[in-house]
Amino acid sequence: MSFYTSLTGLNSATAQLAVTSNNIANVGTSGFKRSRADFGDIFSTSPLQKSSSNIGQGVSLKQVSQEFSQGNISTSGNSLDLAITGDGFFPLKTPDGLQDIYTRNGSFTLNDQNNVVNSTGQRLLAASVDSSGKADLERLSPLVIPPKTSGEAKETTKIQLGLNLPADSPVILGDFDRSNPATYNKSTALTVYDSGGNGYLATVYYTKTQNASPGSPFSKWQTEFFVGDTQVKPALQQASNSTGSELFVNKYGDIRPKSDPSVTPPSGTVAMYTLDQLTDVRNSSPAPAVGDTINSTHFDVASGFYKTSPTATPTDFKVGNTMGFKLSVDDSPLTVINYTLTAADQDPATLARNLQIEINNVMGKLADTPDDPLTPEVDPKVNARYGITVGFNPDSGRFTFNSGTTGDASNIRLETSTATPSESLSSNLLGVKIDAGVGVLQTPSSLEAAQRGKPSYPAVLAGDTLTINTSGNVALVEANNDFTVSVDGITAKINVDTGNYSMETLAAKLKEKINTIVDPVSKREVAGVDVKWDAKAKQLVFSTGTTGDAASIQVTGHPDWGLGNTEMRFGQTTQWIKLAQYADNGALQYVRNGKQTEDISDLNTKNDWWPVFLDRGELTFDLTGKPVSPIKPMGFETAFLQGGKGALTMSIDFTQSTQYSSSFAVLSQAQDGAPEGELMGLDIGVDGLVNATYSNGSQNSLGKIVLANFSSPSGLRQVGDASYLASATSGVAKVGEAGSAGFGTIRAGATERANVDLTQELVDLITAQRNFQANAKAIETSSTMTSAIINIRS
Repeated sequence: MSFYTSLTGLNSATAQLAVTSNNIANVGTSGFKRSRADFGDIFSTSPLQKSSSNIGQGVSLKQVSQEFSQGNISTSGNSLDLAITGDGFFPLKTPDGLQDIYTRNGSFTLNDQNNVVNSTGQRLLAASVDSSGKADLERLSPLVIPPKTSGEAKETTKIQLGLNLPADSPVILGDFDRSNPATYNKSTALTVYDSGGNGYLATVYYTKTQNASPGSPFSKWQTEFFVGDTQVKPALQQASNSTGSELFVNKYGDIRPKSDPSVTPPSGTVAMYTLDQLTDVRNSSPAPAVGDTINSTHFDVASGFYKTSPTATPTDFKVGNTMGFKLSVDDSPLTVINYTLTAADQDPATLARNLQIEINNVMGKLADTPDDPLTPEVDPKVNARYGITVGFNPDSGRFTFNSGTTGDASNIRLETSTATPSESLSSNLLGVKIDAGVGVLQTPSSLEAAQRGKPSYPAVLAGDTLTINTSGNVALVEANNDFTVSVDGITAKINVDTGNYSMETLAAKLKEKINTIVDPVSKREVAGVDVKWDAKAKQLVFSTGTTGDAASIQVTGHPDWGLGNTEMRFGQTTQWIKLAQYADNGALQYVRNGKQTEDISDLNTKNDWWPVFLDRGELTFDLTGKPVSPIKPMGFETAFLQGGKGALTMSIDFTQSTQYSSSFAVLSQAQDGAPEGELMGLDIGVDGLVNATYSNGSQNSLGKIVLANFSSPSGLRQVGDASYLASATSGVAKVGEAGSAGFGTIRAGATERANVDLTQELVDLITAQRNFQANAKAIETSSTMTSAIINIRS
């Protein structure tokens, strides 16, 4: 029996030697786990045998198991090489998709279907992820890394160009021809993309069309946009202010943003106006009433004087005759004006000046008309009128009567008749045509929306802030009750009676005194001056009844009243802009729903505001080189690509451009389109999240590499290539995210080396060798003993 016992020892030593040799052979195999041979002794007995006298019968190999200790990590240049640090296995699927395989060998590559596979073609499984990177562990699928994006091509809709256009560039006024560089100053080019990711060369040409001047302190450039050989026309663009609010214009050329409460954007079809055409600036004017040329019966053209004779009748020019007519200004009641002729009035120009004085003296003192006789002080109708002018044109022989106020709301009407000699005299001397016994001069009616502009402003003088106590009464004494007043060229000194007054009462007394001033030479009376006390600002405020540039006022007095250091203040004649509707080749243009048209159907005739547009494709810079318009991206009409390849609708943002003295430069350039992207890089995180970076700038999360673990990894069944199958002993695979509880982390660009310790294996090799030699010696001894027994007989 000893012979057979030693034979089992030889077999076990051989098995150990084989396991050790296998470990040594796989020392360079990535993910290989060291094997260990486990042995057990053989012992057999029966119930009737005495166990203490039984002898063992040798040794047997029980199992060869793996030690799943961590192997060293070795870096590599392949981003698909993966190493697990900690517990877990990579889940794989066989090429036929029927069997699940598990491995620690992370040497992966891409196959022809862009699957991540190992050297035997087994595909690495991964979980899909949501936008936050959370994995769906219920659905694992082979990890695919596409070499290019699909469906991620983006059509170009927005282009950003920040340029510096040289301020000293010459103005070019000829027709643009892209094939002739002499017809434009500069150009830029970039690539734009259609929805399929196909690229097209887009070129923008820049032509300087205007230098800044005193009349227009802006420089202008015209842009021309081409996609390939197709010119793209700029879309109609409404002007906007610095905050981006769209601009509108009224009939007087006042430009207001849409955010202004007075602006009501129109609907339907409206007339088209452009910002560049709002240049016809005019002064607001009063309403005129122009007489006919004076009849030669009463006027000597050669001398320029009225005719006179000893036999003159009351209807002819004669010193002492009285002229009479009725006058209404700005809808005031018809008021009788009577004027007695003097010798100087034989000159019509002198008569015009004297009539002007008389008219203003009468019209400036008209009493208010109460709306309710029971409460005459509440909102009465003001009838007094100021600043009416009368002029005579010797070239045409005509008189002109002008209202004292400017704007389209002003009007004037003069009436005469043949009923009285004085009115007949007025008709004869003023050129008032008599029809059926009645003569009328009045403001002519017009179909134009705007004729004379807007009301002008009076002269306003605000005194200095008072330093005295004004909460109660103030004292006027001999030392501070004198004032010097100048109103519209009439200067006089006034004084207010001494006493104690509230500031409101003092203002009322000053107003009363000022409006009694009379020019001693011309007999022109001051009227319409208003004086108020501004309790908040502690100032006396004076304003004229007349308006416009000719109105003036200055009041000086004691410093107690804030009038010790005043200056002459003047009114202001307002200005307005005569609108000119935009025309294309002589045809008036309109706008409907943001589109330019010549169709006037649905024309809105009730609106007070019109959108104001920029000239198509125009860039405007101020004197500092900063952009004025457009301050929004410049839109373009749809560009239809050649060969029926589709269409592009784009805008170009020039708002970061400048016009400085430096040379032409592209400061910034971008567009939002993109082609399909080529794979540029791959990043695999420690949690297994796979992110791919593509040449079009997109970054896609392709999935998350998960790990599998077992309750008893040593029970896994080896199938070669450092791969394993689950078994009943190992238990069912549990799948989880790398880095979570029970799972290690993943390191990309590295592999796990075999956990074989060569030193230990060499020691085991020597041990197996000695075991083999010892068992062989035991067999040799048994053989010798057997031979000795056989030789006894002989």
